[in-house]
Amino acid sequence: MNQESNATASHTQTTMSEANNPDSITKQEADINLIDLFIALGREKMIIYVVTVLALIIGVIVSLVTPATYIARTTIMPSQQSNAGAGSIASLGVLSGLSGLGALGSISGAAKSSDEMFIALMRSQSVQTALIDQFKLKERYGAKTTEDARQTLSQNISIVADKRSGLIVIEAQDGSADFAANLANAQAIELNVILSRLAVTEAQQRRLYYERQITNSQAKIPQLEQEYKESQKSSGIEVASLLSEVGTLPGQIASKELQLNVLSRFATPENPEVKRLASEISALRVQMSKYELSKNRTQIDAPSQSVNSSNDRSYFVQKATKAYNTLKIQESLLDSYVKQLELAKVDEAKEGPAVQVVDVAKVPEMRAKPERKKLVIAYTVTGLGISILIAAISALMRHIKSTPDGVARWNRLKKAWGFSWGN
Repeated sequence: MNQESNATASHTQTTMSEANNPDSITKQEADINLIDLFIALGREKMIIYVVTVLALIIGVIVSLVTPATYIARTTIMPSQQSNAGAGSIASLGVLSGLSGLGALGSISGAAKSSDEMFIALMRSQSVQTALIDQFKLKERYGAKTTEDARQTLSQNISIVADKRSGLIVIEAQDGSADFAANLANAQAIELNVILSRLAVTEAQQRRLYYERQITNSQAKIPQLEQEYKESQKSSGIEVASLLSEVGTLPGQIASKELQLNVLSRFATPENPEVKRLASEISALRVQMSKYELSKNRTQIDAPSQSVNSSNDRSYFVQKATKAYNTLKIQESLLDSYVKQLELAKVDEAKEGPAVQVVDVAKVPEMRAKPERKKLVIAYTVTGLGISILIAAISALMRHIKSTPDGVARWNRLKKAWGFSWGN
């Protein structure tokens, strides 16, 4: 009796303690509900097993069926341009020409090209169209238009700039390892092609400038020669003999004035080279003035047959002299352009390509996609989650149908939604 009374008292005390501690009751109920949940899932364990295994098998099949994708990587480095070209222009006394001098002067202030510019060029329509034509990407990608091929190409090529190292990484992906490597390398090649065409370096700009000036001069000289011959024929005298002493003076003056103009952009008036050129120009102008003065005296002292014939002869002589001087100036400029073109080509060769390839894309030996292990694990985990959800729903349905009250509520739910299944 004493033991029973003690047990009863202990149970009563425990009950009162639990009644005074609602948190303890809630924890116990949560434990019971969690256990009940696992019990319910255990009763539906076949669903979990079957669905998870099916997901695992599907993942294996998908990983084996999915075509392999290979990624080839090439690394390029934009060349570090310097402003040495500006100094060479000053030291060599480059003749810039009669026109476009201001445009040439801006070359020295050209800034280094940014990584963003190179990336934008590689993604430009010109580069992408060249790649599409070279590799026949419309047929390979099954694209109807060039624009569709460009979009697919953009998805298959990744271009990223490393701000810390200054390198640009190009990654090309394709189902063929060889094709991926060729596509990545071609991207760098086409970039150099478009950079050569655009002439982004100082030496390239100078080369293109002098090439244009040479073309223009070569086109002008035959016309000037014809004008000079016609003027000389009209004057009736040998202008070249008359100007034998100073025939090259106009060209020399123009050449040195332009050299001084270019040099003044990089040197102060106190520079010895600037002073030398200024002195030479002054001496040539004095010599030219003496020639003009002696020519005028000769015309005054010469006997005149008639006023009209003298004026006509003087006009034709002046015209022939002007044509001769213009021709010599153009020939002098052409000679200077040719020399400076050779210097620009030498500087361009020293610069090398605008973009240098650090790592050439090799044919990848391992596929990048699909990653079979990760794919199988992802399918399995997804299948497990779906199986648990299905098992929980099945257990809930079983519980609802196990009591009359649950069946009645289930029927009311079907009637409310108009369900006819699950009877």
